Amino acid sequence: LSAGFTLATEQAVTSGTGVTFGSIPAGVKHIDIMFHEVSTSSTVVGDDILVQLGDAGGLETSGYLAASGSQIGSYVGSDIYTAGFGIYTHADITAAEQLISGVMSFYLEDSANFSWVSTGVYKQGHHATLGEQMAFSGGSKSLSAELTQLKVGLEDGTFDAGAINIKYM
Repeated sequence: LSAGFTLATEQAVTSGTGVTFGSIPAGVKHIDIMFHEVSTSSTVVGDDILVQLGDAGGLETSGYLAASGSQIGSYVGSDIYTAGFGIYTHADITAAEQLISGVMSFYLEDSANFSWVSTGVYKQGHHATLGEQMAFSGGSKSLSAELTQLKVGLEDGTFDAGAINIKYM
């Protein structure tokens, strides 16, 4: 029986365009990113959160095969991503109106090719007319070497509330 998950240090996201979690140790096969009431100051409709994986050579910004969608009331929307793993913010409301909580999970699928798969489910804020929103995501990415870091950023805008943490094993 292994020692279980290692919890990193929580990062407040009350400003800035992203947070990077570095020093992920060799041999990690599962990572969870936990979002706690994360919000952005963006008034851009559909300003999505974007997660990028990296190795010792840096963060990888292309080659992702990822998608995310959301539902708010009877409205459904989605997007595809090649620059990272996205969390879709519904096109009918601005990112500044959303508080995102949930988990994006990563699993090492093939250690020879450094291939990772991802899945996630999130609660997104409260829209005055339409109520609570749910989002979901998934995808895959092969890195050029073993994963050592990841970044949670935005397509546009800055974070203005909440916290993000990771755990891994």
